[in-house]
Amino acid sequence: MISDNSNHFDVAIVGGGINGASAAQHLAAAGYRVFLAESGDFANGASARSSRLLHCGLRHLADGTSPAEIIRNPLRLFRALNTVREDMIARDEIVQSIPDRVKPMTFCLPVYRQDTYRPWHMGLAFSVLRMTSPRGVALDYQRYRPDAANLPPLSRHLRAADQLSGMVSFREYMFDWPERIALDALNDARHLGAELRNYAKVTRLQRDNGLWCLTLQDGSQVSSPVVLNLAGAWVDSVSASAGSNAAARCQPISGVHIALKLPEEFDGHGVFAFNRLGEPLYCLPWRGHHYVGLTRRPHSGDRAEITATDEEIDWLLAETNHCFPCLGLTRKDVLYSWAGVNPLTADPAEPLGSREIKIHDLEADGLPGIFSLTGGPIMTHRRVARRLVARVRERLKPSRPEQSPTYDRRRVSGDAEILQAATEAPRSLADLMMRRLGYGWDPDQGLSRARHVAETAAPALGWGRSRVEQEIEDYINHLKDARRRPSAEAPSQEHN
Repeated sequence: MISDNSNHFDVAIVGGGINGASAAQHLAAAGYRVFLAESGDFANGASARSSRLLHCGLRHLADGTSPAEIIRNPLRLFRALNTVREDMIARDEIVQSIPDRVKPMTFCLPVYRQDTYRPWHMGLAFSVLRMTSPRGVALDYQRYRPDAANLPPLSRHLRAADQLSGMVSFREYMFDWPERIALDALNDARHLGAELRNYAKVTRLQRDNGLWCLTLQDGSQVSSPVVLNLAGAWVDSVSASAGSNAAARCQPISGVHIALKLPEEFDGHGVFAFNRLGEPLYCLPWRGHHYVGLTRRPHSGDRAEITATDEEIDWLLAETNHCFPCLGLTRKDVLYSWAGVNPLTADPAEPLGSREIKIHDLEADGLPGIFSLTGGPIMTHRRVARRLVARVRERLKPSRPEQSPTYDRRRVSGDAEILQAATEAPRSLADLMMRRLGYGWDPDQGLSRARHVAETAAPALGWGRSRVEQEIEDYINHLKDARRRPSAEAPSQEHN
């Protein structure tokens, strides 16, 4: 074990995604000496690969399950309502506190005669949503008859107009972009005294004299009485490194999205539809284009290098064409794709995992002082962080004076933004483009800006000319691999 006081902390956090970042920020503000280790780059896991939707929680009330089935399962309904309330309160807080980090849109939901739901079901669902946060951010709910003259323009692209029983629309928000929100929280955590390290995988957790010793991949060690296992899809692996052989707490679910350029009638509008499996299908506006998602499959393979397959891309194209048959989308229309693993809560009753947010006290598994998180989506990161602070307070007092976290980070632009990003521990041009600057989410994935970014950041990062050229080449290859376009056109996009 280590004896150096400089390597001893009140709380050690494993995982630098949005939940780890927010926990570090709130714990440091509460007066705790915090250490955070992230195995890759900050916010490069589920935080970077989600649907990027700051949603009101409708999907938990309209997930494809029939109203009769929901009534027959009151426990499931109670959990759904609790999750909805979490989402609505989080939505209110984020929109009100960082309005420049979210973008509003009009979300449209077509309702067909053969669907599980009726238009009045949607009205009831929105009444429930409003009751969970009566004075919160407006939902702007509107219901349309199928023959209404003021239907949103995109309605002309919908399938089977003669079978449409109505449409509803409401205001929703997109995160622009969640990686930046995580980095803002980490910057504030650092300002408040936290020590943060990316590309620092925890290889072992060992208990000794009431403390946990964390060994990192470079051989260095830190100690702490409390460990927050916020490693997302890797939480069970981290627990195993501490000697736990308990049942899995996390159900990893893989998901794929594809980016597309759609007609101008879709501008500023998203569509919440149901695919032919009866599950939600999102078509979301994003920086002058749209993306569609998502697939949902249990995942057991590599959780870091996951990419969209041609089969998954074809499936999303087919489902999008089913919703909007006149678009005739093919593989050539895919601008880019991405895939990720959602760390949902394991539940024997739900093969695809539960969206319930759970903090697991692992003392019963022989790991006293370790807490794991499952099911924590991007939008609830602050509420989760406050719960984690409360758990830590039950075990130890803070060692420093309490401070206040800062959410409204001052924004800069142009070269000043690039130079500021260069101070945030990037290791590569991809780190800059994808997470710190967000240019990788533009229609051309930032390729038109890559050289300027590399050359501007180079002096601050110590990159010479050859390194700049190598970083540009590596970034292009990263896009080809991780955000791949599909192979040559398949014979057919249809599927059963």
